[in-house]
Amino acid sequence: MRIVVLDIAASKTGAMSVLRDFYGYISSTYGSAQGNGAHEWIFVTGVKDALCASADRNISIIVRDDVKASSKNRLIFDLVTGGRWINALKPDVVFSLQNTLPRSLGKEIRTCLYIHQPSGFQRVKNFSILKKDERHIANYQHFYHKLILASAKRADISIVQTEWMRDALIRDTGIAPERVRKIAPNITDLSGYVHPGEFNARNFIYPASDLPYKNHILIEEAKKLLEKRGYAPRVRYSKDGKLPREELFAEYNSGTLLFPSYIETFGMPLAEARQFGNPILAADTEFAREVLDGYDNAYFFDAFDAGSLADLMMDVMDGRLGPKTAVAVNEDAGSYSAIAKLLTSATKYSLKQASEDEVKEAESDKGE
Repeated sequence: MRIVVLDIAASKTGAMSVLRDFYGYISSTYGSAQGNGAHEWIFVTGVKDALCASADRNISIIVRDDVKASSKNRLIFDLVTGGRWINALKPDVVFSLQNTLPRSLGKEIRTCLYIHQPSGFQRVKNFSILKKDERHIANYQHFYHKLILASAKRADISIVQTEWMRDALIRDTGIAPERVRKIAPNITDLSGYVHPGEFNARNFIYPASDLPYKNHILIEEAKKLLEKRGYAPRVRYSKDGKLPREELFAEYNSGTLLFPSYIETFGMPLAEARQFGNPILAADTEFAREVLDGYDNAYFFDAFDAGSLADLMMDVMDGRLGPKTAVAVNEDAGSYSAIAKLLTSATKYSLKQASEDEVKEAESDKGE
């Protein structure tokens, strides 16, 4: 079977990490060196050296930096030229990691779409194309979102990371529920980095890029309110996304995670920080409540009310909220394993049918 993995869009932070991690999983699991080279994998990227060339003959990389060069080129690829180009590769399956599927793919090709752009699905804020600092995300919310929905309607199966995204995709497209799969991302076990006794009630950490919806301004407003009350919190930011992992884990040990972002697909810092047992103060959103479900040291505030955040920060600094027993996660490669299994079974029956079968199997297991 020939499987094309399409991710021309990935260039930095989370999207590139997902691409590299999935490529690493395929190389280590489905490579000919592992005696499992029955399938041919073709990874299509937009950045040179994004992936290290594999020695396996059944895994190859094609770089389309011409498509990545501009949003116009990407749009032309998605709407006009991309389908024909991919058809020429003669794939059995196309797996798009970039939220959209090119038009005009051959009808015999099974298609799987990975959706991780949440801006158009959320109902928290309507961004304006007229405001300079909102223009980029407004474009995603009002225009790009339509391309995502159209792609999901054409795809045999779509994959999302959370239940809230699954519900939103079904709501916005009207497609059958069995055509949307929730496969949560892999969560690394960080228990080796947990060091009880290092907590400092004045320390707070917010590792997030400097985008409008990440809502750093709310923290700054909360800090001003706290300063008027005589408090001096220390807040560590990582707006460029380049905080070394070891430093980030040290911050999780010694402080409280702040998470005022109101638009996320998943919110990985929430899943990471909950392993350290310290308080987590998060905006009251569907994704935050889902990721923090079962964590009894999570507290929620209004994403647009600095006073509600300041009150919780004061509770931490006054000692009313503090560390609890850390709980490790069971680490596995379940996410990539489930995706690869879905893709490699696609020639036996459509991805849609595969999803329906798994739903029936899960319901049967519940009945037993």
